[in-house]
Amino acid sequence: MPPSPKPKVVFLGPENGRLVAEAVLGPAYDLLAPPPKPEPFLEAFRDCLAFLDASMKVPLTAEAIAQAARLKVIVTATTGASHIDQEALAQRGIPLLTLAGQTELLRNLTPAAELSWLLLLACARRLKAALRHVEEGGWERTLFPGIMLRGRTLGIVGCGRLGSWMARYASAFGMEVLGTDPFLDEFPPGIKPVSLEELLAGSDFITLHVHLSKETRNLLGPERMALIKPGAVLINTSRAELVDQSALIRALEEGRLAACGVDVLSSEPEIAKDPLWQYARDHDNVIITPHIGGFSPDALEKVVDFSARRLLSFLEEEARG
Repeated sequence: MPPSPKPKVVFLGPENGRLVAEAVLGPAYDLLAPPPKPEPFLEAFRDCLAFLDASMKVPLTAEAIAQAARLKVIVTATTGASHIDQEALAQRGIPLLTLAGQTELLRNLTPAAELSWLLLLACARRLKAALRHVEEGGWERTLFPGIMLRGRTLGIVGCGRLGSWMARYASAFGMEVLGTDPFLDEFPPGIKPVSLEELLAGSDFITLHVHLSKETRNLLGPERMALIKPGAVLINTSRAELVDQSALIRALEEGRLAACGVDVLSSEPEIAKDPLWQYARDHDNVIITPHIGGFSPDALEKVVDFSARRLLSFLEEEARG
């Protein structure tokens, strides 16, 4: 008799992550790694037993989940999974295992915080405009006055793992730090707890580090945007939907926000019609990076290894009945 086909596991993510997942899962599983585009991914996904996502590039809809009759589990090498229809999974009783709450693993993974700080510095020193000026042959420094960080105030919305790293960086630059987080009873050292409204009114720089949920969607809407200290800088490497995009652009146009740096767009990866991206094409006070916050090869390998081991443990437990 011909051998039984191996159970199929679909992986989306960079090549070094695929190699890690392949090493963890071993020869008992057929690891498929289609390109991160809807058509080839969905063709592989329909017949898979499990899905390991280290990409977030392809939305997983209820329709796609319904077509995957053999699907037993989804594991993501990310803390958030807003690109996956979680209600559709719940209706079928399919677990979704993310990195949320995996404190031991995550506490020393700093790439997202480092990118947040880079965006803050780039906005403070008008780096986008200055680089363009030099590339065009200019050399006039008076066009690009920077904001000295020492003595300024950083407001951190979400004072968990990433927020605590931002507080450390701010302390090293001689900044005062305000923080708001309804889920914390005790704040990390160096952060003064305040309400969100106090933080917005009192901060020269505001950085967002919260998960997207029903409660946090449009956390910064028009009313709260109006509370922001004039001339402040906003940094968002979490999710674009935390901020009302129309209100954000209006604040930039009116000068209430001097600048913003983001690693996320509401329309990503199809960004051509995104309002903030369109605004940034003609304005130097917006810096956008392509959701690279957590994308560091060494960090990626750690989270994929952890996630692949969780997936393997689940499948082995399922097989034992």
